[in-house]
Amino acid sequence: MVKSMTGFGRKMKEKEDFKVTVELKAINHRYFETLFRMPRQFAYLETKLKKNMATILKRGRIECFISFEGAQIAKHNLTVDWELADHYFRFLKQAQKRYDFSEELTMQNFLVDPVFLEVRESVEADSTLETLVVETVLSATKRLDDMRLLEGAELALYFKTHLETLEACLKEVKQAVPEMEEAYRKRLESRMTKLAGAKFDERVVLTELALFLEKADINEEIERLDSHFKQFYSILTDEGAIGRKLDFLIQEMNREVNTIGSKAMSLTITENVVEMKTTLEKIREQVQNVE
Repeated sequence: MVKSMTGFGRKMKEKEDFKVTVELKAINHRYFETLFRMPRQFAYLETKLKKNMATILKRGRIECFISFEGAQIAKHNLTVDWELADHYFRFLKQAQKRYDFSEELTMQNFLVDPVFLEVRESVEADSTLETLVVETVLSATKRLDDMRLLEGAELALYFKTHLETLEACLKEVKQAVPEMEEAYRKRLESRMTKLAGAKFDERVVLTELALFLEKADINEEIERLDSHFKQFYSILTDEGAIGRKLDFLIQEMNREVNTIGSKAMSLTITENVVEMKTTLEKIREQVQNVE
């Protein structure tokens, strides 16, 4: 089954005083990679979220944006460095006596300096909210997967259209092989007639023709290409990630087409080889988008 690696998925869920919104953006990547952007108190959930997403998505770079609305999701605690504050207070008292300061010590002397006071966020997340985050991310992942399936269906049609072009070209190549052999035979006989007259040795022609046919034989390449086309069609219906299989198969097709082009001595075959190489490149570009 063809799936695109690009897509977008969004899901919002509410529970009690919380509302969680998850947005997923997917782009091409050789492996499965995730990037999370969410409040730091939920950072510990990354491994769990990635594992859940991996049950649905196999390849691609996924950016996950998680935002919250509603009740305060983080608890704030005030921490005081009492030991340092005591030293500071004693110093001010001694300075007053030593230098005869008339200014009275107030709480403002301590509040202006964050060295003594610090407000910290609690890293403990509410269990209800944690469950809501996990559920929302999974729902957004399913929506992303649905979009990738829709795009994948369009890609499958694209591939089949171009495969039909390749099959038509290969059919013309097959038909041109006997013509190529006959044309070479006639050229060879014409050359021998010019050199030796009408009574040239037919065995020489047959020997040269046999050597040519051995060098220019493309029947194996044609058979392998035909087999690759059938395999490509079959892979399109496979379950799971098929992008790498298709990419490898395109490389094999290119190898066979290049070999045909280097062996063949026919304008018809050469023209079809050029068309097949162009078509394969179009397929290869889109295969990079397949999961």
